[in-house]
Amino acid sequence: MEDGQLDPILATEDDDGFRPLRTVPAFSFHLLISTCISLTGVILAATWQDGRRCEAYFIMLYMRAAFWLITFLIDHYVHRHHEKLRLDGYHDFHRATTGHRAVPLQIVSLWNTFLLAVQALIQHYYGDSFAQKCVVVGFLSPIVYITMFCSLETFVLALVNGSYIGKVVRFNRSAAPPDALQGSRGHSSGSLGLTQRGLSTTELLEKQADLINYLKDHNLKLNQKIMQMNAAVRTVTFPG
Repeated sequence: MEDGQLDPILATEDDDGFRPLRTVPAFSFHLLISTCISLTGVILAATWQDGRRCEAYFIMLYMRAAFWLITFLIDHYVHRHHEKLRLDGYHDFHRATTGHRAVPLQIVSLWNTFLLAVQALIQHYYGDSFAQKCVVVGFLSPIVYITMFCSLETFVLALVNGSYIGKVVRFNRSAAPPDALQGSRGHSSGSLGLTQRGLSTTELLEKQADLINYLKDHNLKLNQKIMQMNAAVRTVTFPG
């Protein structure tokens, strides 16, 4: 069967046609939370009384713990949407963004691990006198260092999340068909575009595996539609 004959089969719409990847709000919300935490640290460091600076420091630690939990939930949410995208046949974009989408959780985990190590060292070194040390005013004040640390994290997340958002926005605007359909156009070899020059053996095998998975999923959906149509025909032909 030639590629031109395959196109009508592969191009059969499932339900809604192209479904955009709706993860931009999640990444934007994540960056907004990071920014709010940094701003909160600045406000606490600048406005709270000297005797309450230790309390402000622990407020920031609690916020860091909550931020990690929120980041974990967002990562799970984004992962689920990327899996749906893969099942829709967009394997190339899925592979290109799999590592990128997980970076925010890695960054927040790394930042919190560092803060935990610093807090353990401070507690070990100062012991019971930490309550007096954390009210120190100046650059070495705990509330100041954790605020600077959060601000640096926000800057890094702005670069990472902004880059990811840009990729997703461009992908959604393109509204491209699944990879199998993109490869089938302009090739008459019967391989659905899997013989492009410049691909390594590993890349070629990955594309072939992706195509097989897509065709299996598409075939399953077509079978389900056929069963629904047969049931509808039987209902019309042999009404109860």
